[in-house]
Amino acid sequence: MLTSHSSLAYDLMPSFKTITVIACLSAAAVSAPFNACGQTAPTPAGIGFTHKSTSEFSYVANSNIKLGAVNLGAIDTTHSRLRYGASFQTSDSYSWRIGAEWERHAFGLPAGSMLPNTLNSIALNLGDTWRINDKWTLQLEADPGIYSDLEDIGIEDFNAPLSFRALYFHRPNLIWTFAVIANMKNEFPVIGGIGARWLPTDKVTVDILLPRPQISYQLSDKARLFAGAELKGGGYRVAENFGTLVGRPDLNDQDLSYREIRAGAGINWKFTNKLSAVVEGGWVIDRRFKFRDRNLQFNGDGAGYFQIALKGSY
Repeated sequence: MLTSHSSLAYDLMPSFKTITVIACLSAAAVSAPFNACGQTAPTPAGIGFTHKSTSEFSYVANSNIKLGAVNLGAIDTTHSRLRYGASFQTSDSYSWRIGAEWERHAFGLPAGSMLPNTLNSIALNLGDTWRINDKWTLQLEADPGIYSDLEDIGIEDFNAPLSFRALYFHRPNLIWTFAVIANMKNEFPVIGGIGARWLPTDKVTVDILLPRPQISYQLSDKARLFAGAELKGGGYRVAENFGTLVGRPDLNDQDLSYREIRAGAGINWKFTNKLSAVVEGGWVIDRRFKFRDRNLQFNGDGAGYFQIALKGSY
């Protein structure tokens, strides 16, 4: 997925299936405390076990979808995601993660749009983190699973996006991230780049990281305000007879990339140390579908969106 799957560390990264080339692509990861850049603070060997869950829903309002200069009509989108994962700290310098994720994009489509009604993923989240020394940390993640419209599941629907990241702790308030991400179903199968997380003050955090570059302000112990951008989407396989059903047999059994670019703002409210909610809204700047091997691209106009998520840590 555009993420929709590679994660830096489960604590931190929402799935990442990015389908765009942008220079700080690297660390799609940073929702955890800065001192670990997405990793929870180290715990004594043999005791380190945490598990986390995320439930997320968002809606993108109607806007026109076009094939070239032809307006095909209006499209809206609902996005749902459930994720659970566990992290095991087996030594002072090594931890591993295992989890699972379900994600679904459902579209309200105009007649004759030549697009699927849903795009889905059901995947494992597997990862390793090695702390090499006080300056360098390495992370590897794989997200094997099914990425498709789920109409006729076969071996072609299987994919295993991979990501590798190196974190460099430059200063107590600055971390650099170097990443390479491979996803064979995306428009750009291999991408990479450099990102950073910077704390100019004890209340302000600047994340130059995909899929969520943003600036945030710690308003209180419970509330954090943020504004920025987000990439959503991924790469999926459509059914063997999909093209025949929509009048384009050449689209049978093809890979389809979906991408949203969002700009918005919101609040993260911490109910307890273990449970928080995130509410945000804004504008989808770009909504795009592309059958890469057929060079067929559908572009959506801008539209408003809102999103809500619940996050737990146990």
